[in-house]
Amino acid sequence: MENNTRTISNIQGAGTYDSKFGLLYKFSYDFEDGTNINANHKTLESPFKVGDEVEVIVTGTSGDFTWGKVKRPETEFSAPNSNSSGTSVNRYEDRDAKRQELIMSQWAIGQALAWEMNEAPPNKVSVKNAIGLAKQLLSYAKDLENVSFDKTSKEDDIENPFE
Repeated sequence: MENNTRTISNIQGAGTYDSKFGLLYKFSYDFEDGTNINANHKTLESPFKVGDEVEVIVTGTSGDFTWGKVKRPETEFSAPNSNSSGTSVNRYEDRDAKRQELIMSQWAIGQALAWEMNEAPPNKVSVKNAIGLAKQLLSYAKDLENVSFDKTSKEDDIENPFE
């Protein structure tokens, strides 16, 4: 099985193929090095465009006809047997932590705005108070074990939303 990276010079639709995985669309790919391959995809349009660098895996030939797989080249983060020192894992952990932080912040500001809208008269709604409350709710949610009900200097800067 031949496997290497090539640059696409031409893509031509070549019909459909009814497989056990459902309807597949055939594509004939020509590459800058003069080679070509036929590959199937689940989408009506090729997932690649002329000029893309792709990984080509030849799985069979018969005369001038060559077939196989065309896919995006593996990077250090996508390689299944990557010998990295955990960079990809750390990358996903960082992304998940950022996502969780965003979710918590959205929750806090939503709760604070709902509180402010329900508790303040319509002409006295204050975004400053809602943001202050959101910050308090976020800090409480992150560290419920150490929540103190003593007034802090930060709370002096905003009106008390709990009154």
